[in-house]
Amino acid sequence: MNPLPVLAQTSENGGNPASNYTAVVRFLGISAAGPLLVIFAAVFNVLLCFVNTRHWVDVSGTDIICVELVILAAGLFCIRRDIDKTTAQLMVFIIFYLISLKLINPAVDLKILHDIAIIYVFYRLGTLASIETGNVLLWVVMLAVLAFGAFELLAPDAFGSVFNVWSYYVNKGVIGAGTINYSHSNFYLSGDRGGASRTFFPGLFGSHRVSSVFLEPDSLGNFSVVAFAWCLSTSVGSLRNRALLFFLAAFCFVLADSRFASICCLIMLALRVMTILHGKLMVFVIPVAVMLALTMAGLLQPMPDGGPPAIVHDDLVGRLLFSARVLSYWGLPQWLGLAGSQVYTADTGYAYFINNLGLPLAIFLLACFARYPNPSREGPLMKLMMSVYFATALCVGASVFTIKTAALLWFLYGTVNAVSGRASQLQLGDPALSGATRRQQAPGMVV
Repeated sequence: MNPLPVLAQTSENGGNPASNYTAVVRFLGISAAGPLLVIFAAVFNVLLCFVNTRHWVDVSGTDIICVELVILAAGLFCIRRDIDKTTAQLMVFIIFYLISLKLINPAVDLKILHDIAIIYVFYRLGTLASIETGNVLLWVVMLAVLAFGAFELLAPDAFGSVFNVWSYYVNKGVIGAGTINYSHSNFYLSGDRGGASRTFFPGLFGSHRVSSVFLEPDSLGNFSVVAFAWCLSTSVGSLRNRALLFFLAAFCFVLADSRFASICCLIMLALRVMTILHGKLMVFVIPVAVMLALTMAGLLQPMPDGGPPAIVHDDLVGRLLFSARVLSYWGLPQWLGLAGSQVYTADTGYAYFINNLGLPLAIFLLACFARYPNPSREGPLMKLMMSVYFATALCVGASVFTIKTAALLWFLYGTVNAVSGRASQLQLGDPALSGATRRQQAPGMVV
């Protein structure tokens, strides 16, 4: 985003030079803050893991929550002048609606507000940048991921001694203190296939699943999907660089041995070439259709003993079946968010999202996302790829909402929409400049 043309226009209109240059300094600071916050969101867990491993501080789950809230607060501060009235009203409505729902159903997890905040804050930060900035940012994160991933893959024992992931997640409360570490390593629970064979190149990589800066293989798989979606949606840079980024995105899901990511990327690739299926309607239909298909599968394949759903086989098929059975096991109160789920929803994203929002609000937010106008050619494609990503990822978990990868995803989506009145996000003090840029301003996003 280049502020110089706007400055020139302001000078012609008699703007105050001192005010203008102060505004540019602020503009450049906010433009840099977005990418820095995204990078920090991606790597702060590995930094805290290092601190925890060195016993400088025993990092707890509360500490991690506080760091995430600081990141969100910093992002909110940067966009404070760019929040339009419609979005503010919608946010107030959602907050009061969920608090009211919480009074009816104490099982509602208000963490969902944190997840929605990540979406809006980082999307808005992305609109303050440019698509070129998004591409550079993705390369920076990719290089960091590959550097840490190479260290973990080539020297796993040394990596584990520097970053004791197991201890970090025990302190975080994700892994119980009494959980048996069958892999006898310092990696996360899913960091090793154990007796099962890897899907990709087992003879080369063994049973280990690389996590890199994300500390979890599933998050590395999600990152690979985000990078792949960006490559399918944009054409920034030379053909050689784009081809290399494609390859590195696929290489990441190979390192993580992520079956979900590989399937999701293939679906996105097929949909990319089927132009007849592009459009806002498909963005809305895909997640709804997958949710309905899951529910139908659960009705056709109930638990053998007729009891509450449980994970019978801890693999991709087993987790899909568990997600399907949870949705089909629900009554109307669970679908509306008026009663808590009879079984836990951490391993099924659709159940987590719907039971904490209620189906009407969930459908409303999806519709807002689908119908939001995209001013660039890349916007609708990126949105379609994101729809596929969410539709498939929510089948097996809610990891799409973690700030580690969600911050990058929504920032990138913001950059593809930044073409609409790039300088208008400045909200500068000079009246002439504000008037010149206000005419270019795009409507605020309501998601």
